[in-house]
Amino acid sequence: MRWPSRATTADPQLDLRGSCRRVFTVRTEPAAVRQARACTQATLTEWEVARGSALVDAVLLVVSELVTNVVRHAGDRSPTVDVLIAVDCDALMVGVADRDPRIPPTTREEAGEGLRSVVDLAQLYGGGVTVAPVQEGRGKVVFVHFRCPTVLTGD
Repeated sequence: MRWPSRATTADPQLDLRGSCRRVFTVRTEPAAVRQARACTQATLTEWEVARGSALVDAVLLVVSELVTNVVRHAGDRSPTVDVLIAVDCDALMVGVADRDPRIPPTTREEAGEGLRSVVDLAQLYGGGVTVAPVQEGRGKVVFVHFRCPTVLTGD
């Protein structure tokens, strides 16, 4: 799956081109949620991102919710889920891509319970949620941006 070239359309201030990035793929099955969480945790630990913080807990919850949504609502259209983690000194982004072109609502009023939680967590950390279609209607990516007032890496 090809990621859109401009991943941060809703927040042009957030530019993670110079960041650490990791993309991993899990099969769209119930175990995907556990696998995506474990890969995300391992990545953040390896990069020494805000170890033991509430931010890491929020990111893990967001990954869980977004992958759960793919398993529940797009599993018949998307055999795999791609997860992107990108970190810069004061920002963190999670992207979850699937092959279902249907765009979910991301406003707090229209989103389902899981996406409402994702929106709330992103806003708590000064970020937001963006959904971008993947080229030629072959799916979508849900991006969740977190801004942090302090440096993310280190002790």
